[in-house]
Amino acid sequence: MKENLWNRLGPGILLAATSIGASHLVLSPQAGARFGYQLLWLVLACHLFKYPAFEFGPRYAAACGENLLAGYARVPGPRGWALYLFLFGTILQGVGVLAGVVNISGCVLHTWSGWLQTEWFSLLVICAVVTLLVTGGFGWLDNLNKVMISILALATLLAFIPIVPSPAAFKNMVIPSLPEGSLVLVAAILGWMPTGIDVSIWHSFWTVEKLKRLGERHEEGNLTACRRQLRISLTDMRVGYVLSLMTGIMFITMGAVHLQGRGAELQGLQFARELSLAYTKIMGRWMFHVFMLTALFAMFSTSYTVIDGFSRSFSEGLAALKNSLAGERPRKLTYRGFVAFSAGLAVVTIFWVGNPVTLVTAVALISLAVAPVLYGLNLYCVSRHITEPSLKPHKVTVVIGWMGTAFMLLALGVTAYVKLMM
Repeated sequence: MKENLWNRLGPGILLAATSIGASHLVLSPQAGARFGYQLLWLVLACHLFKYPAFEFGPRYAAACGENLLAGYARVPGPRGWALYLFLFGTILQGVGVLAGVVNISGCVLHTWSGWLQTEWFSLLVICAVVTLLVTGGFGWLDNLNKVMISILALATLLAFIPIVPSPAAFKNMVIPSLPEGSLVLVAAILGWMPTGIDVSIWHSFWTVEKLKRLGERHEEGNLTACRRQLRISLTDMRVGYVLSLMTGIMFITMGAVHLQGRGAELQGLQFARELSLAYTKIMGRWMFHVFMLTALFAMFSTSYTVIDGFSRSFSEGLAALKNSLAGERPRKLTYRGFVAFSAGLAVVTIFWVGNPVTLVTAVALISLAVAPVLYGLNLYCVSRHITEPSLKPHKVTVVIGWMGTAFMLLALGVTAYVKLMM
């Protein structure tokens, strides 16, 4: 397995690529700049309480040989209610999330080049993403993402090492605090760190496809093969998850050290230039171009993954509801239809809203609203539909899963109360 580790990695790196985008590049440095180390606990809490939801995607795919939406179709109650709810959330988020991440990509390009306005760069990005989506396929996404994330992670690590905080700062990892004026940002981070719960469902798609590419066919009753596939899938997922956790901590730290007092600038169109200071102060002016390139890689990768994930989810959800849409041709048509729909409305949204940070924060709050429902459905599917005891999640993971669902519900309730009372 060691000699094939690079080839076996894939869906977990896609998870990291989706994570190390808006939540890390936009929200985490802002948290550090505005509140120092006080919100470090949030990075750990998000990754801890959301871990089961993201583990359940590859676990279900490896154990059952199908994606999570097939499990949603068998949830008790009115026929297909879970799928209809999921599709509603997909449409609601599909446009907003895509607009947010593409707008951030456009903002990075505008800051780097100084040529076109952010909105026009965003239009070019979305055209490039759709073109590559149609021509590149999973293989292109799989290989390029490994390179993209490796570059960004290395650059961030090099910028972080000289500013490692004292042990006293890390008390904020385990002592929660809510500084005055932080609630909207906290809610946004809860919604989008490491990323939206929807990605756990995408991860089940990617896992099924990756196992096929590795020649790993699901054989019901063949426990040896199922355990091997589960081990491959979980190792891959955990690599991406740990990478997301570590970069989240590093981005908050860099914000706290180098961007203190620049919180306002990080909430506007100049966020990319301000964030680059955290790198250039350590490594010099030349790092500005390296950072802009890697930031563009990260956001372009996230844009690609988002439009593919939501479109594939929409197509698979309809296929699970309607047998007439389950064939290869109907799936391809609904997939491409949602790509065109979400890309078109995303462009309109970008030109309408303008500020990418405002857009990302708003979409993150929407993600927080749908998270508890999807978390609960994932938990139900792995608990009830995986029948082999050795393939089920550990009891501790299940307990953390219930705690995570309650944690997300509580966060949503507090946020809604505060927003309504403001």
